[in-house]
Amino acid sequence: MIIPHQNQDHTHHPSDGSSTDSFDAFLTKHLQQANTYLPDDDFTAHVMQQLPAPKKLSRWQERLIILIPLLIISVLVLSQFSALAVVIKVWTLFLTTSFTSLMQIGVLMTVSVISGAGFWFAKQIKLI
Repeated sequence: MIIPHQNQDHTHHPSDGSSTDSFDAFLTKHLQQANTYLPDDDFTAHVMQQLPAPKKLSRWQERLIILIPLLIISVLVLSQFSALAVVIKVWTLFLTTSFTSLMQIGVLMTVSVISGAGFWFAKQIKLI
């Protein structure tokens, strides 16, 4: 049996604000009556217990998951540059930089490398 429905116009007419107001009232009424909690009678806990334990990746697998995409992206980015142009710009920067600035950069790099090595060593012997 087909039940004919009333053809109601739910479109918004800029000159008439009553249709929007009635829809807002309708929506507010139904949202206030909505029951947001559905009891599951421990269904979720039961399903979670039946799921298999997550597989633990080895340290090397975790590193490869990061390293392989990093290398692929790096190669793709570097392939877009002219190696000769980069070497020329670096050489020009080196020649135009003062000696004290080069020494400061060298000291900063040395401190960074020593700090990184110290952090790695402290982590290896479980100080950190």
